[in-house]
Amino acid sequence: MEEDVQSRIVSESAGIWQLKYGPFKAQDFQRDGRWSLLVQQVDCWIPEVEALREAVAFLPSWRFDDIMVSYATDGGSVGPHFDRYDVFLLQGMGKRLWKLGDFCDQDTLRLEHESLNLLQEFVSQQEYLLDPGDVLYVPPGLAHWGLAVGESMTYSIGFRAPGISKLLARMTDHLLERVDPHLLLNDNIDDCLGRTGEITADHMKTAQVALTNTIKALDDGRWLADALTDPDDIFTETDAAVLQLPVRLLPGVRMVWIDRASWLEVFVQGSEFHVAPALMEVITQLCEGASVSLDDVDTPDDLPDCASEELLVDAPSVFALLNELGVLVNADE
Repeated sequence: MEEDVQSRIVSESAGIWQLKYGPFKAQDFQRDGRWSLLVQQVDCWIPEVEALREAVAFLPSWRFDDIMVSYATDGGSVGPHFDRYDVFLLQGMGKRLWKLGDFCDQDTLRLEHESLNLLQEFVSQQEYLLDPGDVLYVPPGLAHWGLAVGESMTYSIGFRAPGISKLLARMTDHLLERVDPHLLLNDNIDDCLGRTGEITADHMKTAQVALTNTIKALDDGRWLADALTDPDDIFTETDAAVLQLPVRLLPGVRMVWIDRASWLEVFVQGSEFHVAPALMEVITQLCEGASVSLDDVDTPDDLPDCASEELLVDAPSVFALLNELGVLVNADE
């Protein structure tokens, strides 16, 4: 019912599917028939829901997307469909029958609907009735259909993988910033003989090897960290706050880091900074969503040699910078 919350209601009657987006009013929930309310990013709003991330802490934190909560009346569902991400379906209140079908792709036939991505045909291969506390893992591309048995709530813990096209574009941009514009293809003129105008297999191989060698020489992995912490894709807040320790990352913010031996290169919200290795535990705790205080930190005695112009060597400096970026909140908020 709030403007900043992403929500939608899916309903079905006599085979006709309808979709309505929030924010909603109280009367929107006074309806008959089979329907389901879905709310995205509930982990960003309710700490108890965010705590469910600990159940899947064995997976990389940067793969985590959000926790969607769905409520459905008896027989309610969102129809047969498939997703392009991994999801763990945790059953809350009531029961839900999950039907699993075949793996799908971009050529799988869908119903003609302006808003819903539903399958034309669905053949159930396996069925699981989930009770409260049960979890069902659904891999990307697998057709599935969940039907509420009585009133039901499901917590969908979703994980995303970055798109190859986005990663390729980001890597290319990073490499173009570093490569010498005067660097030319270095081939052997004796190996370039061929028929007039022909590009031979040897020509192609020479060019491919040159590009591969350039990538290996210049690639430092920063493009991947940049792509994973893209502020356009995640829940953000930009205003610095008056902080009371302990603090934690704002829910929905992704922070990643690369171990450069003499320092840690940290990426968050499209920004990067360098931190002393002794503060690794602080960074990892923040990435886990844990609360961190000065009592949890040992300030290093010796500063490492670092290629960075500025190296953050104590927790207050890290907290101050993250607060300036607008990604910290007080632990009790």
